[in-house]
Amino acid sequence: MNKSFLLFVSLSIVLGCGGSSNSDNSNSIPLETGFNPKCTTYNTTITIYPSPYEGTLRRCYTSDRQFYVYLPEDYSEVGSSYPAMFSLHGYTSTALTNMSYTGFMKQADINDFVVIYPQGLVHESKGGTHWNTDEIGPGNSVNSIEFLESVLDWVGQNYNIDLDRFYSAGMSNGGFMSYHLACNITSKISAIASVTGSMSVFTYDNCNAQPTSVMQIHGSVDTIVPYDGTVSASGVGFKGIEDVMEFWSSNNICNLEPSIETLPDISANGVSGTHRIYSECANDVEVQLYFLEGVGHDWPENYEVDGNGGTGLYDINSAEIIWTFFNNFDQLGRRQ
Repeated sequence: MNKSFLLFVSLSIVLGCGGSSNSDNSNSIPLETGFNPKCTTYNTTITIYPSPYEGTLRRCYTSDRQFYVYLPEDYSEVGSSYPAMFSLHGYTSTALTNMSYTGFMKQADINDFVVIYPQGLVHESKGGTHWNTDEIGPGNSVNSIEFLESVLDWVGQNYNIDLDRFYSAGMSNGGFMSYHLACNITSKISAIASVTGSMSVFTYDNCNAQPTSVMQIHGSVDTIVPYDGTVSASGVGFKGIEDVMEFWSSNNICNLEPSIETLPDISANGVSGTHRIYSECANDVEVQLYFLEGVGHDWPENYEVDGNGGTGLYDINSAEIIWTFFNNFDQLGRRQ
């Protein structure tokens, strides 16, 4: 099942925090660009899988853009700052849908990090909510980089965030956008993860990134974003995953001979996959690929099917391995 398209969120949203939106947002600091969203704490009923979250969810919005900030259960404005990450939805999807299946809120409660769920705009010529990873111009003037960088900077000013440890993960088009961020605001992104995404030809051809840790999770039978990529005769489309791995292992000056291990068949379906690691890179960053046999355009999580939205038992838990990966790195490379 394609969660980016088929999972839906049941919401009953009630204004919380017991005060006006102005008092709730009184500590917000506008950026020089004028980006100054209003944020409100919500009580929500969300059909969410895995188990319910324990922290605080806030909705932040301007006149035409919105994003959600999830603060873990033990979040505090005093003391050590918290690492943070984007979780970016796929094409035609929403921030709330992404929130419902990725599992990052549960990981945030366990590991004390902040998750930001931004909402993409509708594509001007194709329709469908999206992140623009191609050239900005006629037919699609949406500047996704500008919006996400503004969110990143604003969150850093208004919450107790460690901006040296800011990451981006996404599914499908959100994975494409995570690569795009690593290429275009490289000094602000410490590591990225793409699940069922790739690099657009435009991103690939115009990437200028510092050594950055990258994780790719991809299924062998993904027909939406095929493993081998799709590039038209005119050079429009997206690169194959092998090209993406070669790009980042070369960009990061890694040992081009990766270690490869077979994944355990946790799902007991007779197939598993491989885990490839390119190491010995500049600044001790890493490039990793999880290649999953028999998996399509999906967000793999190792939980059982039940009435709460779970769709099966996979060989990996994406949220868990992504955060474990992110937690090893900051802006200088591998954390000491």
